[in-house]
Amino acid sequence: MRIVQIAIDVPLFKSFDYVWDYEELKTNPARGNIVKVEFGKKIISGIVLQENVNHSYSIDQQGKLKKVLSVASNIQITKEILQLSQFVSKYYLKPIGEVLFTTIPPDWKKPEKWELIDKQRNKKNKEKDQRVIQEKAWNLNEEQIKNINYLNNISTLNKFELILLKGITGSGKTAVYLTWLKEILKDEKAQCLILVPEINLTPQLEGVVKKIFINEEVTVVHSNISAAQRNRAWGNILDGKSRVILGTRLSIFSPIKNLKAIVVDEEHDSSYKQQDGIRYNARDLAIYRGLELKIPVLLTSATPSSETWSKVKQEKITLLELNKKAKEGASIAKVNLIDLVKEKKLKKIDDYGITEKLHNAIEKTWKNKKQTLIYINRRGYAPILYCKGCAWKSNCNRCSAWMVVHKNNKNTVQKILQCHHCGLTMKAPNACPTCGNQDLETIGMGTQKIEEYLEEKYPQIKIIRVDSDVAKSKNTAEELFEEIHTGVPAIIIGTQMITKGHDFQDIETIIVLDVDKSLYSQDFRAVEKIFSQLVQVAGRAGRTKTIEAPNIYIQTEFTDHPMFSALENDNYDQFLTHIIEERKQLKLPPFTYQALIVAESISEQKNLEILKDLKEYLQNQKNTQVDISDPYPRVLQRQSNKDRHQILIETLDRTKLQIILEKALDYIETSKKNTRSIRLTIDRDPIQF
Repeated sequence: MRIVQIAIDVPLFKSFDYVWDYEELKTNPARGNIVKVEFGKKIISGIVLQENVNHSYSIDQQGKLKKVLSVASNIQITKEILQLSQFVSKYYLKPIGEVLFTTIPPDWKKPEKWELIDKQRNKKNKEKDQRVIQEKAWNLNEEQIKNINYLNNISTLNKFELILLKGITGSGKTAVYLTWLKEILKDEKAQCLILVPEINLTPQLEGVVKKIFINEEVTVVHSNISAAQRNRAWGNILDGKSRVILGTRLSIFSPIKNLKAIVVDEEHDSSYKQQDGIRYNARDLAIYRGLELKIPVLLTSATPSSETWSKVKQEKITLLELNKKAKEGASIAKVNLIDLVKEKKLKKIDDYGITEKLHNAIEKTWKNKKQTLIYINRRGYAPILYCKGCAWKSNCNRCSAWMVVHKNNKNTVQKILQCHHCGLTMKAPNACPTCGNQDLETIGMGTQKIEEYLEEKYPQIKIIRVDSDVAKSKNTAEELFEEIHTGVPAIIIGTQMITKGHDFQDIETIIVLDVDKSLYSQDFRAVEKIFSQLVQVAGRAGRTKTIEAPNIYIQTEFTDHPMFSALENDNYDQFLTHIIEERKQLKLPPFTYQALIVAESISEQKNLEILKDLKEYLQNQKNTQVDISDPYPRVLQRQSNKDRHQILIETLDRTKLQIILEKALDYIETSKKNTRSIRLTIDRDPIQF
């Protein structure tokens, strides 16, 4: 008999000792084994962390230890994922059991499912795409070939290198990294990982990837695949059958045994940061994974994050650039700023906030039999329902936020109210709940309201709306994108879903509405984010030689803002260098390291009390040298009937931050018994405040 150390999926910073009986289990223990154990009164799964514990149990004490009941035969945690999970546990201060069980498919956690998993793994995949896929060939230009040659050379050195491929939209970044990965996969055992920020990007890229890797098993991993699909995916990756893995942040935990390269597409995107549970950043974990495996990691973006660009300037990241459009005849959209202040004075703006210049652009594009794309990053009908009589507004009674007005159905006047934070939905009132006034109005506009208005204004033009309300499933989203790709003259209205990665061929005009709300946000990253969005959306126009003069029109009251100057002059480097210098002066990331400690409960007073006590405790620690703020509310203070407050910890030294956070964790763990009604969370490297 041996004693093994096992991680359990519980919020406890400890592992548990069990007896391993070889006579019963017929196999020796190994790190990463998934096992069935009794924990309390439940039968659950655990993961072996140490196969032979050096213990001091007496014979009687050993007899009281519970036994491992069985071992999963064909599934396990790889050595590399164990190491990655231990790093995540330490860096993000989460129990190793919770981290490990986040990395595996849900069915792997259920001993009663293990037999089914074996059957699914051995069964031929009936979902295999039966369509005949023609291999795609790129017409590469000199810039692309030069960068591919550099990447190919790096791949032969068997060493870690962090590389940024910065290219204007439409410059062929995808062609560069897929051609590079194809060269890597000439090694029959090699595997590669491509990370994308959002699910809606996966289907379109999947089609391109399958055309390049026509003879390879391409495995797609994201949160919307079924349990059976994820079981097969993890099995195929483990067995080495899947050599190309494409996925969202979840796929960073894929059990790839022969990983030779990682690509992080759109590396600047905030979607790589998990916002609940284990709050990891998949981009950062990709870099860590590459460093440990001594393989190259390629970041790609048209608008790199300031953190990445700062490291480029410090020569910690190798820079590769693409400054030309990949397609012959493709052109860059001309930026046209429309001064809303002047247009309002001249009364050249309608009741929906759309200027005469925009209407002229829409009509001209329609006459040219091309497409107009209208970008507004706000779904729904309108942000607020409002009573003129008593100033009542449609606030959510569970969150400190407004309930957004949605049309229940395109062909009905019935509206609903929906909170985009807690999900609460209710029928919109016909009269004011406070004063009974039936003359309720909406404030602002979303994609539905613009759609309704333009359908009435331009009955001869097809209107296509693309947002998460109409594209709730993968198939619906693909159908909408396919309709746009047919080139039908249309007005396309959409949110961020339409800004990234789409190779639309017939968009001549782009219109950006309601951009000003993001310019003066409390979030110090706000301008950087909106700039990135504008560059991305501008890149959807002029992608073929059939579009002779693409234009992007931006309505704003702040035409002198430096961000717009950078867009007009295509001067990204200067703009981001300015942002980095500003961050340096203000001691903001990437020049400081940050963490939030968030308290959530039904009592604002209890939140403030425990955070004040925690701050005092941390300040009394020796050799910490960190700045700790007073407790203050989160931007969205109340969510789902819970008040939320936080303290911000900042330091110039990453190691000092680690030390103080471990002290904070000690405080949180020791105070749990007295603070059961309060949830305390550590969010390291936060991007939401």
